[in-house]
Amino acid sequence: MTALPLTITQAGLMRYTAAQLGDDVDLSVSSVGLTATEFVAAPTLTALPGEFRRLTTISGDQVGDSIVHMVIRDAEPLSYTVRGIGLFLADGTLFATYGQVDAIFEKSTKSDMHLAIDIAFPTGDPALLTFGDTNFLLPPATTEREGVAEIATEEEVAAGTDPRRIVSPFTLARRLVALLAGYMPAGRRLDTAGLALGGGALTTDRTISVPAATGEQLRTATAANAAVTPASFGALGNVIGPTGSYTLPGGRIDKWGRHRQRASSEITVPITFDTPFPTACYSISLTPFISAPTTNDDYFVQLAGEPTREGFVVQYASDDDNGGLSGFEWQATGA
Repeated sequence: MTALPLTITQAGLMRYTAAQLGDDVDLSVSSVGLTATEFVAAPTLTALPGEFRRLTTISGDQVGDSIVHMVIRDAEPLSYTVRGIGLFLADGTLFATYGQVDAIFEKSTKSDMHLAIDIAFPTGDPALLTFGDTNFLLPPATTEREGVAEIATEEEVAAGTDPRRIVSPFTLARRLVALLAGYMPAGRRLDTAGLALGGGALTTDRTISVPAATGEQLRTATAANAAVTPASFGALGNVIGPTGSYTLPGGRIDKWGRHRQRASSEITVPITFDTPFPTACYSISLTPFISAPTTNDDYFVQLAGEPTREGFVVQYASDDDNGGLSGFEWQATGA
């Protein structure tokens, strides 16, 4: 849409300038005059030459820094040709005019006239101009407001130079296909190796992933297609405390604990693991315990028999009758 360069009249300029300076001036454009007469749009005009019709069904708003979009409507069954227009303020002042040799538009008795034009103001702030009817305003769409827009052709999208037309999903998709074709030749693949999974032909979306090792895979230490993560160790079932159990990668299991029982005779103490070893218990280490330093406690502990998956038996022992033992610490190794 081409903006019409209006010529502001001297009277209109005086009121426009006064409004720019803050004077209480009514810049309401209340009507538009139509003429079929060729005329020179001189700033000295005070009336529209050859005016034959005055319309009040107008609407307008600022759509750019110096552009006002205006719509004129005439639904009367009249036939006429228009070569020029004049904008009149509410007090009757001819504010601005535009004219040309060729017809701007023609109307028949069978049609309604609905003319949308953009008006370019060379200086000042056109936002001070107001219009009457706004219920049928159809301004051009901008980045700041909704409005009427033209859909760009494929050629215009490819050129990428038009800031006013909009891109439809159809033209955007075709443009993206053309662009991507230059970067991704047909038949290309994204294959994986090592721990990475999910490759294939690039005919669809691909997700590349590296599976995390499970606790069982870490225990058996045989999987070659998974990555060890902190969560992998957490799944080994480790329990840390005075009595606990820890499973190492590869399957070794360490258990430990303590027994507290004061005895001054050669008693036996059975120890049962909280959780049996899955396969076997291979060794037991024992450490005697006394509650305080003394020369009277000459007892020691020894393993009584082979340990089992479920536990073992400890024998208190001494080579004399002196003192006793307050307990012992133990550590078991198995798988």
